[in-house]
Amino acid sequence: MSPAAILTLGSLALIFVGQRLLTDTTGLVVSLVGAAGLVAALVLRVQARGKAAHPSTADAHKRALFLGIGVLASMALYTLSTDWFIDLAGLQDEAASRWQVVFYALWPIVLLCSAAPLMLLDSAIEDSPLAVQPLRVKHAVDNGLIAALGVSLLFPVNYLASEHNERFDLAYFKTTEVGGASAAIVESLSEPVLVRIFLPTSSDVEPELLPYFEQLAALNPEHFSVQVIDHAAEPALAESLKVRDNGYVALTMNPDTESEVTKSWKIGTDLDKAERNLKKLDEEFQKRMLDLAKGERIAYFTVGHDELNWKGGELPEDKLSQLKTGLRNLNFKVKELGLTQGLGNSIPDDASVVVVMGPKTAFLPAELQALQDYLARGGSVLIAVEPGSDEIAGPLLAPLGAKLGQGTLTSDKPASYMTRNRSLSDRQNTVTNRYSSHESTTTLSKYSRQLQLITPRAGFLEEATPGIAGAKTTVTVRSLQDNWADLDGDFELNPATEKREVRPIAMVATGPATAASPEDPEAPAEFRAVLVADATLFSDLALANQANSVFVGDALNWLLGDEELSGTTESEEDVKIEHTKDDEVLWFYGSSLGVPLILMLLGLLRVSRRRKDSTVLREEV
Repeated sequence: MSPAAILTLGSLALIFVGQRLLTDTTGLVVSLVGAAGLVAALVLRVQARGKAAHPSTADAHKRALFLGIGVLASMALYTLSTDWFIDLAGLQDEAASRWQVVFYALWPIVLLCSAAPLMLLDSAIEDSPLAVQPLRVKHAVDNGLIAALGVSLLFPVNYLASEHNERFDLAYFKTTEVGGASAAIVESLSEPVLVRIFLPTSSDVEPELLPYFEQLAALNPEHFSVQVIDHAAEPALAESLKVRDNGYVALTMNPDTESEVTKSWKIGTDLDKAERNLKKLDEEFQKRMLDLAKGERIAYFTVGHDELNWKGGELPEDKLSQLKTGLRNLNFKVKELGLTQGLGNSIPDDASVVVVMGPKTAFLPAELQALQDYLARGGSVLIAVEPGSDEIAGPLLAPLGAKLGQGTLTSDKPASYMTRNRSLSDRQNTVTNRYSSHESTTTLSKYSRQLQLITPRAGFLEEATPGIAGAKTTVTVRSLQDNWADLDGDFELNPATEKREVRPIAMVATGPATAASPEDPEAPAEFRAVLVADATLFSDLALANQANSVFVGDALNWLLGDEELSGTTESEEDVKIEHTKDDEVLWFYGSSLGVPLILMLLGLLRVSRRRKDSTVLREEV
């Protein structure tokens, strides 16, 4: 191996150490030394080419020089993928993510396609330093490039596998795994919680139940522990915890203290009968842990303006029964708030969040003032409006710095909407996976490839001058590029008045809590609001979709300042999976015809070149 090759490999090793094993100034210095080593290796190549005694050797050094430049270029591409460059370029959110994905995949491919042929070519030069056979040079470069491309294929395949992760479980029954939200709750515990599982000896439920809690205990062993107890062996303890028999799980916060609090629920002792409860284990645990850690919270839904509600409506898009159930699972007590409950005077002090869900008639000035006073105290509101309700939505959104745009989002691309009745109206059952990295959409942003938000008959929002001083809006959910705002209701794109464009569907707004008590150290410093141009997004129709449920949970956690508890809830309940015809056709023909065709073309190209090389060699001989 030549000095230039040794210096190249050593320099790459220094860059790796500087970027991966060291930090701050030391890592930067080591990385710069490695980069200087790569430049020095190029200088050695230039010198070796000048000293070459034969034209074939000089040509081989020239090729090695170009490959060395490729190695150096790959490091430049790596620099473009670093956080330092992204901050320098001012890229944010989705643009920064797309930029990093491109260069994360590009720089290692360029490195491999340069370094692998370089090392083989260097070996060929060292074996015949006086005169290198041109055919051997060609074979060294070709073989190195083939090997590099084969390894490089792992990078996009690995990325696609991570983004399109599919898991198949053919077992009849599987206990629910720990969800992201449950894990976050346990990790955030600052007070001890003891889990007592009451089961008889050698119970067939224990192997299904205990691993779940052991996973949680490993996340925070200082504040979370688990015990398995036979009810018959500890009758006094069971009585104090109000556990009547085996088959119960009891969660106790601050055990053996005066502030001890216990929440329990029944699982069962027979596996066949316990399966139904075990499938909802994560949901049940999360609900009781929130009760212990956060206490009961109250969500007030405004009424009296023909809002969506859990009481009326025959169709799933007109009911909020799933939303109400979900709020209860998150330990919310749901109440109505109208003029008779005091909406015209003041929002109750015990309100954790106020929800305005698709009003069809205008709010009175006194009601609007009550909402603004609540925000000034540091309150939290969720406002969802429907397209076409400009006069109603305007007074609700304007103080927060937003307004409702004209038209209903529509798409004529089958992959961009949900099919229900196979008519043109389906085009307004749009979907999207364009999320920002805001705390209210953290989970959706992380799993954007898997979680598509269903936004039936959605409008869109626009920024406006806020009516509340200091209010600031941030877009969190956007429509897909192929959507347009349908203005005439014909579900067709009219190029003269309508155009395809990415538009905001959801925003968050924050501002100073000017009326919060300065003497109260726990008084909120700011108000928070989530604004959505689609109330149907929260209906029973849409909440059957996991992404919509995740959106609601994370938005509520952010509104209450508990964004660290955001995450998914695991459940073994069957969920309908929808595939579009275009997706199926693409995957089918891409795997069955596309990949074999590419391999066949590469093989034919390789055989053709080998035959041509053999002919040239025979002619030379």
